[in-house]
This record gives sequence, structure tokens and C-alpha cells, in this order.
Amino acid sequence: MMVNTRIKYVFTIMITIIVFILSSVVLGQGYTQAILNLQSWQQYFGIPHVYQGDQMGYPTNQWPWYYGPLTISQYWSSASVNQPVLELVSSQQHSAGAMFWREYYNGSSPVTVTLIGVYTQYSFPGPSDGFMIYLFLTPTMWNINPSYNYSIPYYSTARENFSPVAGDVIMPQSSSEYIIVQWDPWWQFGNRTNGATGQWNVWLVSNPDGSLVTIYPTPSPNLGWPYAGWDGIGNGAFQPRPGDYVRIIVIYDPVTDTLNGYAYDMSTGQSSSFALNLNGYYEPPRSGYYVFGVGSGTGNNYANWGLVFVATQGLATVFSSSIPYITLYLVIVVVIVTSVIVSVMVIRRRRH
Repeated sequence: MMVNTRIKYVFTIMITIIVFILSSVVLGQGYTQAILNLQSWQQYFGIPHVYQGDQMGYPTNQWPWYYGPLTISQYWSSASVNQPVLELVSSQQHSAGAMFWREYYNGSSPVTVTLIGVYTQYSFPGPSDGFMIYLFLTPTMWNINPSYNYSIPYYSTARENFSPVAGDVIMPQSSSEYIIVQWDPWWQFGNRTNGATGQWNVWLVSNPDGSLVTIYPTPSPNLGWPYAGWDGIGNGAFQPRPGDYVRIIVIYDPVTDTLNGYAYDMSTGQSSSFALNLNGYYEPPRSGYYVFGVGSGTGNNYANWGLVFVATQGLATVFSSSIPYITLYLVIVVVIVTSVIVSVMVIRRRRH
């Protein structure tokens, strides 16, 4: 009787392990995928991606631009740090740049996008317009393929006034509505608007044909007409110095339909954050493949915003090719080990 109980116990553990493997590996729950890692002189690009640059509303291939070991001094000339960097946008007015990639979303796990960014050149009296994170795009007129590098159909906000502080924002074509979250250090230093308490902008974007954009909610819930989206929300504010690394984390939870964002100056410890409930404004996306991205932009003021690290959690780069084979091998190993344990237990019982 005791042996039967132990066998049941072992099989329970086996099933638990298998379920954990399936959820973690196949669905991406708890799995961290490094998209880009240039820290400590690494030159790691972990997933296929495409770039798009913009200057005053016109496409450009001058940025994003990768500065490797032989050219890094061109980026870091005015700062003490010296390592590879992906420059998203040059230090020019009314410009933008972005990097996009594709991952599988299981429809239920929280999604986290983390980046570490920096700048070395800026306009007086301070840098703008920070970093952007793109969530849940479904492009039908472009995809993650080298042929679309610097040729993504998009809309530029370089000549728009939909937010008091935003700069130029690249808004790509997508068949469904998506989310853009921006941390902009110009808020609370270069601009203070009644109703704006922090440094974060959140926009729900509709651009099904690539050239006609609608930004929701309209009017802005916190600033009113003529603005759109949530502008200057959150708590805390800081302006990083040239060469300071800034860690930005954005989390979307489909269960509560909420967004949370954190920006942290890794040199000074200063921070800014926000929490936003999207219930009634945005429907949690279903499982499937989506395009995600990170970007930057400038307005009348500017900085040469660059990246050294990007990673995601709650997503999987592949759902139906290599990962199932890895999962199968892990499950086989668990079954074999469990069978050996059960056999040993039975043999020992018979000997007694």
C-alpha cells in the first residue's frame, strides 16, 4: 500500500514537471528572450528584426545605426563609457527611429519589455524625447524580413500636435489596434501642463492602411481637447545625464488589462513610474504572433538616443518549429527518470 502511495506521489511530480515545461517553453511563460545585448562588449542580436528611420516625416536609412567595436568612438566621443551601441535616432530635430521583431503571445501571460538606453549628445536645456515601446502590432503590409528594412509603411507625427510632449513618433501599419508607451524626460522639465503629473505617454493607435492614423482615446482623458491618449501621466521625474544608463520596463497584464511602466537612472537612482487601467479602452489580445518594438524620437529638442539591451518576458520567439522538439526531448527525459525511480521502488519492495 505504501509503494502504491509513493508511485502516485512520483507520478504527480512527473505530471507537474511536464506541465511546467509545456507552459514555460512552448507558451513562453517566465521565459526571458534577449532581443539585443551589447553590454560588456557583447554584440548579440538574438532574433530577426527590421529598422525604420524618419526625418521630418520622410523615411531615412541613416538611423537606426549600429556602432560596433571599430566605430564606437563616433557615438561615445562626449561620454566616458565606450561600448557597442545601437543608435535609434541621431541628434537632430523632428526625427525618429525604431526596431521591430516578431514573437508568439499565449493570450494569458503578462508581457514585459525591458530596455537599457543611453544618449551622449543633446540640445540645451535638456534631452528629448526618450524611448518608446510598441506592443501587439499585426502588420499585413510588411513583416519581419530584411526586404522591409527602412521601408515599413508608417505614419509620422513630426508635424502633429496630438500631445504637448512627444516629438516625432513612428506609427507603423497594423490591421489591429496596438499600444505605444513613451517615457519622455522633457515632461516636467521642458514642459509642465495642467493635468500632467509624470513623464509617460500612452497611446492606442489605429493605422490599418499605413497612412491614416487615429489615436485613442480622443480627447485625452487627463488633458482634454485637443490632445489624444494619456499624456504626461505617472509619478516621479528625472533627466538623465549624458552617458547615464536608463532602464525602462513596461508590463502589460491581460488578466487585469493594465499597463505599468518604470524608468530608472542606473547612475543616480532617480525614477519615474505609471500605472494605467485600460479596461473599456483596449481589449486584451488573443493568442498568436505579434510584432513588438522599441523606438525613440526627437522634437524641437533632441538627443542621440541609443540602446545597449532589450529583452522580453511572457513571449516565445517560435511556437511550432524548434521549441516543440526541445519540449519533446525534455518530456522524454522526465518520463525515463520517473520510470527508473518507480522500478527501483517496486524491486526494493519485492525484496522485502
